[in-house]
Amino acid sequence: MSITMMPISWEGGLRWREDHPIIKYLNDKFNIDLQLQWTDGESYKEKLSVMAAAGQLPDMFQVEPEMFVNWQHKGVFLDLAADMQTYPHLKSAFSSDSWELLNPSGKLYGIPVSNTAYRDSYQIRADWLDKVGIPIPAVDDFTLDDFYRIVQAFALEDPDDDGLNNTFGLSITNLLSGSAPSNSGQLRAAFGLANEWKLIDGQLVSQYIQTEEMKQFLSYLRKLYAEGLLDRNFADKGFGTIYEEFQSGKTGIITYRPDTFLSDELLLRASHPKARLVQLPPPIGPKGDRGNPTNPQGVSKSVINGHIAPAKQARIMEILDWWTSPEGAFVMSNGFEGVHYVRGEDGAAVKTALADSDVPWLLSSWLLSGGDAEPAKVYTEPEVVDFYKRYYKKNAAFAYTNDAGGLEVLSLAYRWYYRKLEEDYRKIQIQVIRGEKPLNAIDYAEKAWREGGGDRILREVNEIYRQNVSASSWNTAK
Repeated sequence: MSITMMPISWEGGLRWREDHPIIKYLNDKFNIDLQLQWTDGESYKEKLSVMAAAGQLPDMFQVEPEMFVNWQHKGVFLDLAADMQTYPHLKSAFSSDSWELLNPSGKLYGIPVSNTAYRDSYQIRADWLDKVGIPIPAVDDFTLDDFYRIVQAFALEDPDDDGLNNTFGLSITNLLSGSAPSNSGQLRAAFGLANEWKLIDGQLVSQYIQTEEMKQFLSYLRKLYAEGLLDRNFADKGFGTIYEEFQSGKTGIITYRPDTFLSDELLLRASHPKARLVQLPPPIGPKGDRGNPTNPQGVSKSVINGHIAPAKQARIMEILDWWTSPEGAFVMSNGFEGVHYVRGEDGAAVKTALADSDVPWLLSSWLLSGGDAEPAKVYTEPEVVDFYKRYYKKNAAFAYTNDAGGLEVLSLAYRWYYRKLEEDYRKIQIQVIRGEKPLNAIDYAEKAWREGGGDRILREVNEIYRQNVSASSWNTAK
């Protein structure tokens, strides 16, 4: 039986080789011919839309929240609800809240895709701090003024000690809202802005109507830009670009996860032997606000094609139930003994070179991730596991959540208007930061946002939130 799965490929188009041991194992175990249609994240949505229009969707694929809501009544997705009791491992792999989120009452069209709730935080070059004479910031009193002083020193005081003026104080992306990696999320949190949505006095409020907080946030970035401390080309950059700049030693502050902390420190030491990273707490804003961006859990979904043969649908469900069992989860995360790791005389697992090139965890992390996408593997050293736990614990203390918890995509007005409104608003944000428009341009941006559909979005999202919170034990995945 031929089965096609379409996983999103991130991190430079990373994907498995065609003769990957896990593919061969799945083929033999389930009597299938598994075809993986790896697709780069940047083009995934467009490709999926083209395939849907041509009636050529894969047997299993992932959809973003808006597409999931738009398509779920069109027969595109298999409803898993009736047979879920037959697949206990799959059912128990996710919380009931994650299963229910964005699925219509009594239906299960999508399988939650979960990730680590408190994964990312600022990482900073401690060797650069040493060079410019700034101590490592303390958690309890690290303010925006302290952050400014670091950025200023990293831009102007030759932190890499090469005698050249070739480092950025701070590099951010042109995404000035949402929870996508941007390197500015902690600054938005410090000024009390919503991470998309914020619950204030029982009402969900969008950051686009938090005009005073937005002005303070943009004023801070405007000052950095005017003084040459913020990357002059930030408006043209995505996260991949600023991450590469961090890895090459052009910037000293990045928002990312603990495994990249360890790998980047080694990478930097290859060319900068004294390189040393430390986890940086989020700065404290004028009213005591602070936070690390946190994603709602289970908003994205993996789905099974509703138009393929029932026998094929059942085979895929059988695979997924094994995949989420203890045995399957172990294999899909670690690979195979003798191939991806070996056991020493003491019984401890040691990874092989193929563990790095085959990346056995890839499909599990990017297509069917149950619970936290924990980077620890069977061969991970205990001290590294402890480092991950400490890293996540520090992040969890400063969760910067979307208080709508992903429910906003159930709003028709949100799906119609939000992206265009966000783009128009962002253009003004960028112009304000670059000094091309005055700060009070944000007053007009808020007015345009409201009149362009934002007020309707506010009404609908709040009504949907009230209905869901009052109707069940659902929570906002904080």
